[in-house]
Amino acid sequence: MELRSKDSYETSLREFLKFDILVICPNCSNRAIVKSDNFSFGKPNEGAIKVICVNCGYNKRLLEKPTSVLYATNSKTVTGRYYVIGGAFDPFFYLPLWLKTDFEDNTLWAYNMEHLNFLRGHIEAKLRERNGQELSNKSLGSRLPKWMTSKRNRELILKKLSELQNK
Repeated sequence: MELRSKDSYETSLREFLKFDILVICPNCSNRAIVKSDNFSFGKPNEGAIKVICVNCGYNKRLLEKPTSVLYATNSKTVTGRYYVIGGAFDPFFYLPLWLKTDFEDNTLWAYNMEHLNFLRGHIEAKLRERNGQELSNKSLGSRLPKWMTSKRNRELILKKLSELQNK
């Protein structure tokens, strides 16, 4: 049976922000959860976004984090929050991700189990179909680095993903 990936070029990294993000607790270094409350860029509910550690009780709401100056002129200053998407840390509190490991000189990471399962499906697929989708560089499938999607690294990457899943 040939493994296929049919939705890799329709999925964006932002879609995984709707689920809880697993991070390293800044207080005790155990696993903590960033509750993202089905995050949407259109209308983010910053009051509902929080980080919680069930081990030590650490918790913080995004509203407790100071805002930054996003834009300023002589007559107007706009403040808000930066959301940094795409890196081995969560986009809200910038805490290191729990699902993170080294692979050669690179870092393999995932926000949550849904993201990890997506990576597994894309990487283990021997055939990655676009199915007539427009060529776009916004999809997660098209943005994954070559070291991750290379046939040469497939088995090693899948082993690392399994280690992360069992963490």
